[in-house]
Amino acid sequence: MRKWLIVLMAAVAVGATVILGWLYMGEDRKGPEITIADSKKDSYTADMTTAELLEGIKAVDEKDGDVSDSLTVENVYPNEKGDEVTVVYVAKDKSNNVTKVTYHMTSDGILPGSTLAGQEDSMEESVAESTDRSEEDSDLQENSEEASEEETEETEQTEEEKAQEREEAKIDQLNPQDPRFYLTTYYVEIEKGTQIDRLSYVKDIEDDKDATNELYRKIQITGTVDVNTPGTYELTYYVVDSNGNASNGAVLTIVVK
Repeated sequence: MRKWLIVLMAAVAVGATVILGWLYMGEDRKGPEITIADSKKDSYTADMTTAELLEGIKAVDEKDGDVSDSLTVENVYPNEKGDEVTVVYVAKDKSNNVTKVTYHMTSDGILPGSTLAGQEDSMEESVAESTDRSEEDSDLQENSEEASEEETEETEQTEEEKAQEREEAKIDQLNPQDPRFYLTTYYVEIEKGTQIDRLSYVKDIEDDKDATNELYRKIQITGTVDVNTPGTYELTYYVVDSNGNASNGAVLTIVVK
């Protein structure tokens, strides 16, 4: 009698395992594929709207089909020289699987909200008006010296520090429920042929619900690095928590010398 009971329990356990495995395999855990048309405009101007940035972008999911209506522009940030911007696109399917891709566009050098041009015009007017007034000349000289000191400090700032500030600013813009993705560094230079461990640059991931060890298993990395070809490469790290909230796209710039 006991043998039959043991056999029955074993059969039930095997059956339950098979069912659970089938259910797991049947879950939709793959995000949509984001494609960028060859004809998409590759030049960026400060007055571009979100609709214009999304032109030529499409998202298709294996299960849900066309999910292009879920496409959003997560962020637009410039490179160090300001002559190029990186646009981060995000799409989500009905199972809350999220996909991110980056797209590089040439830039006019002035991003939305920039007041650089206005400051330069104001400076020129101030110089012209103060030509005949000694007191204002003195003030202008003092301001000029302060500006020179600030410019020197900015010049002395390393590429790594600039990248750190840029990525921290992106994190500050996240919603409270979004995961925070931190890297040990955001800019690194390596010699040609040096192999890299991409996960070794992950410092921490914070979330209001999911544990860090759970988020580590969900890390996604986009971008490639050819360690045998000198150049500048970018890897973008991100995760999506169990509620479907996407983290910041932490960008690691790798310079192969």
